[in-house]
Amino acid sequence: MLVSSLVADRFLDSCNLGRENRILEIGTGRGTITKILAERVAFVESFEIDRKLFETAMELLSPHRNVKLICADAFDYDLTGERFDGCVTSLPYSMSLRFLKWLARRSGQFSMTSAIVQTEFAKKLAAVPGEPSFRAVSVMAQISFKVELGFKIGRKAFSPPPKVESRVVHFTPNYDLELPFFDERKIRILDFIFSFRGRHLSSALKKLFPDKKVEAYPQDLLSTRVESISPGEYVKILKLTEEMMS
Repeated sequence: MLVSSLVADRFLDSCNLGRENRILEIGTGRGTITKILAERVAFVESFEIDRKLFETAMELLSPHRNVKLICADAFDYDLTGERFDGCVTSLPYSMSLRFLKWLARRSGQFSMTSAIVQTEFAKKLAAVPGEPSFRAVSVMAQISFKVELGFKIGRKAFSPPPKVESRVVHFTPNYDLELPFFDERKIRILDFIFSFRGRHLSSALKKLFPDKKVEAYPQDLLSTRVESISPGEYVKILKLTEEMMS
C-alpha cells in the first residue's frame, strides 16, 4: 500500500480536484491518501475491506469530520442515491482488473477518476491495436474513457516495496457515447472474443453463434485478428452481438 505522503500529495495534485468536490476512495489503507484528500475537498467516502487497516485509519482520520469510513468491499456496496464528483484509488495490483470492470460499468458516474496501478497494467489500458499489450481491458477502458498515463512511482513509496513500479492513470468519461456503455453481458462477450487472440474475429463469432450466420458483421472485420480491431469498431461489434443474442 502507498505510505509516502509526498507521493500521495503529488498524486492528488495531478487529479482534477475542487474544494467543493465529493470524492469516493476505494482502499483506505492506512489513510495516507485519505488524510490529504480530506484537507482538499468537501467530502470523502472511503472504503477499506481489512478490519485492522480500517481501525488504524479511523484513529488517524478521527479529527476530519468530512470523512466517512466504511469497512466493506466497495465493489459489492450499493451506492445507489449517493453523488460523487470523482473517484481515487490505490489498490493491490491483484484488484486492478476488477476495479476497471467496476468502473467501466459506472462510466459517467464520476467526472474524473484517478488510480495508481502496476506499470504493466497501465500500459495495457493505453495500448493500441496490434501491440502485445492490447487486450480486452484496453478496449473496455478506451471505449468508456479517455485514458491518460500520469507519472511513474518507485517501489520505495509502498509498504512492503513491490517488485515492479507503479503508475498513475487518469480516466475521463467518453461522453461521445451513451454511458455506461458496458454492462456485465458486454464485458463477458468482449472477454470471450479476446480468448481468441491470434485468430480472426470470425472464429470467435462462429463459436459464439454455432447455429447462426455471421454475415451481418462487416467482412473486413471478420477476417481481422481480434487484437487488431480498434475500440471504435468493437463498439459496433458488441452492439451487433447483443442484438443477435436477444
